[in-house]
Parts: sequence; structure tokens; C-alpha cells
Amino acid sequence: MYIQTPCALCGENSFHNVRLLRRNLFLGDKRISWIIGAEVTDSCTPEELAWSALHVLAGHVYNGITTNELCKILRDTFGILDQYCCDLVQRLKIELDMYCPDRQHLYYVGSRLP
Repeated sequence: MYIQTPCALCGENSFHNVRLLRRNLFLGDKRISWIIGAEVTDSCTPEELAWSALHVLAGHVYNGITTNELCKILRDTFGILDQYCCDLVQRLKIELDMYCPDRQHLYYVGSRLP
């Protein structure tokens, strides 16, 4: 899952792909879990994450896609937490040259509304 943290040196926000290592213990029908460690598998700037998402989303984004659908794709494909989806959708909207007249559906600039 990607989390966002400020850089200790420059203060700019960065995204880090964090993998939690946990142990499970099953006692009958109960499951007890605890975290035994965490590791950062990737770090990138918001711009780099948006650029990477652009390449992956090329076949999934269409004229009229809802922001909820786009957030679901970001969660499922990249493991982006819900709290960061809105910021990333805004970046993607700019990069893909899209607008959102009803705050729900994204349309490419220059296309006609359905």
C-alpha cells in the first residue's frame, strides 16, 4: 500500500509503497494477527506516481469515467489509500487533460458531453 509522508530534508511529500509483514494465529474460529515488521519496497514523488499511473491506466480510462471508478482502479492496481485518491485523481485530471463538470464524471477536453 502506498502511504504519503513528508521528506525530512526538504519537506516535500513523497509516496512510499509499504509492505506489512504480519503473523496470524488461528484459535478455533478466531484469528489473531500482529505486525512483525514493515518494509518500504518503493519510493517516489507524487508526479512520478501520477506518471506511472498514466501508463497503467491508459487502457482503463475512458470519456465519462466516474471519479469513484478511477479511485477503485487506483486502489486495486496501485494499493493507493482512499485518503490519497482525490489528490492523485486531480493530478491525473490535469495530465490527461480532463475536466469534471458535475464533480462525478471525467471528460476529455474537447469532447462532447453525452
